[in-house]
Amino acid sequence: MIEIGETMGDLSTNKIVFCERSWKTPVSILAFLILVTFAWGAYLLDNYDEDGFFHGADDLSVGQFLARNIAMPDVQRLYYTVPPAVVGVGGNGVNAGPVASGAVVGANGYVITTMHSIANMPDITVQVATSAGIRRFPAKVVKTIPAHDLALLKMQTTEKFLHFRMANFQAVVPGQQVFAFGRNMAGAPLVRQGMVQSLDAPLAVGTTQITHLLRTDSVYSWEQTGGPLVNAQGDLVGINIAATSPTGKVEGFTVPASVITAHLQDIIRFKTPVAAPNVPPTQPLPTR
Repeated sequence: MIEIGETMGDLSTNKIVFCERSWKTPVSILAFLILVTFAWGAYLLDNYDEDGFFHGADDLSVGQFLARNIAMPDVQRLYYTVPPAVVGVGGNGVNAGPVASGAVVGANGYVITTMHSIANMPDITVQVATSAGIRRFPAKVVKTIPAHDLALLKMQTTEKFLHFRMANFQAVVPGQQVFAFGRNMAGAPLVRQGMVQSLDAPLAVGTTQITHLLRTDSVYSWEQTGGPLVNAQGDLVGINIAATSPTGKVEGFTVPASVITAHLQDIIRFKTPVAAPNVPPTQPLPTR
């Protein structure tokens, strides 16, 4: 049996272990974890864009989809992959076909087309090709750029869409292979392969003189107006304008990606391809 006096004596000799342990180590660890948490939060905020995607993640862009699945996509694969990001733009009539094409440039439904195509159109509908057929989404005009005949639309939906990255315009040169896409009156995709003919061409649209355009022979139909001109990597080189020459021939012009970015970067954080690292050439070993 344990006597009460003995118990009290034992308790009087006990020591509170917590008070004797060093508190500096756990506090330092806690402070470190807090700093890491704030740094991670700052990284997420810096790398999260309005489309709801993180840079470097699966951003649903045509170019990234192609690069992830094949290093150098062939033409047939390009023809298969690009059309879902090419839309028809028209009115809201039940049987109304597109009056122009458009290019989806944001996963949350931003579309670029030509301004003259939607002028005086009270209601706008964007027609998107899906595996279940053509779907129609109402759209609103977000911004127009009369100097370059551009209009930015936003589809009124919370759905996500395959879209284009902006091509590196510094890499665009005369003679480069390009592909002009569009959608015809029935909503079917059309495309023509061609090349960049010149980099600084003018064009008169009504009373507006547009400058700094590309010339391309890949545009052959008015149905490609507003549609994308893409490179072999599936990135957006520009937005097409089909013009009719005095002889009645269709001439192709393109508002380049650099102009589009300059006008619309206040609204959209455009995605661009990641540049390959500049690796210096390996120096040969000296011979003896």
